Amino acid sequence: MSTAASSITSHASSDASERTASSSVQYDHEPFETFKDRVLSLAQSHIWIDAPAGEILVDRLPGGGFNRIIGLTRQSQSDDKIQYILRLPRFDSARLDRDVAVLLFLEQHTHIPAPKVIHFDQTDSNPVLSPYMVQNRLPGADLYHTFPTLDHWQKCLFAKSFGSVVRQMLETRSCDPGHLALLHNDTKTTAVNPTVAIEACMFELQKSDALERDPKGKYIPRLVEKFVSMASALDQQGYLSQTTYSLAHLDLAPRNILVRCAPDVTEQTIISGILDWDSAVFGPGFMACAPPQWIWDWKDDEDEDERKANDDPPEPENRQLKLLFEQCAGQDYCRYAYDAKYRLARRLVRFAMEGIRSNEDSKDADAMFREWVEISIQ
Repeated sequence: MSTAASSITSHASSDASERTASSSVQYDHEPFETFKDRVLSLAQSHIWIDAPAGEILVDRLPGGGFNRIIGLTRQSQSDDKIQYILRLPRFDSARLDRDVAVLLFLEQHTHIPAPKVIHFDQTDSNPVLSPYMVQNRLPGADLYHTFPTLDHWQKCLFAKSFGSVVRQMLETRSCDPGHLALLHNDTKTTAVNPTVAIEACMFELQKSDALERDPKGKYIPRLVEKFVSMASALDQQGYLSQTTYSLAHLDLAPRNILVRCAPDVTEQTIISGILDWDSAVFGPGFMACAPPQWIWDWKDDEDEDERKANDDPPEPENRQLKLLFEQCAGQDYCRYAYDAKYRLARRLVRFAMEGIRSNEDSKDADAMFREWVEISIQ
């Protein structure tokens, strides 16, 4: 079994100050200029209790859509430097317990490089007047900006290392599906449990919620009926039959991966961190097997077409990258990654977990149903 969650970028971009200043307005946050005093008080009272104020630096960092991110550094007179990240949820609906649980689980039960939880508080009875989590700040550069600059040897090391991460997630299993959660609110606890959160009845709950909001509405109920019909067919064909569930990171994109590019880097050290575990779940094995097509078919900002993920790249170097990744990811990955019905099952489970939240989701659902009909009649 395994657990953990968290996401941060290690390096601030050039327009970080502008973005973070505007985020204070966008999310109705206290401006950094005054909030940093609260953060300093937190650091002195909860993290580095013995540190003189002059040794602690508080830095503005670019945050994400769900968390405010602030850098904490202790620079001692002996030149020892300790760097942490303070992570504060932007919304009251955030589940800090899940975020902490995943990271603790990963540390205890896997060798996947991820941030470590230093301290956390689920209440707002603290100097920053908010739930928070403190993590160690990982070294490395984000892969989104770094991957195109790697030479072929470095890309090969990365492909093998990342394949090993995927294999480890597949082999980290639970008897129950769902998110990870702390067993209790003790900030010193390291115990976590999967909580059932992915079931077929979730579609029916979505239908009930939609009818409660709009008793005359027809679109969502009809859509949910299609979801249920598709899930039933996939289950009858053996695509949803699971006895154990694997750990799945649902946003394994280059922006959430940190890498080192030193001359002495190895397969074991090239990945310095996997970030953004907030949405991690134990789910059907195929959920952990979305092909990282960008490894062998990098397209910058272009959307990838997963239907072509198993096509052989024309360049021999890229064919080698794909092969190295697949060899390290293992047979289960190859079984789940490219089959069209497993690909559609991944999308279906995401709809079960998240529902329809936008017009784009509706369009994506319609496209999924069209492809499902095409596949079914072949």
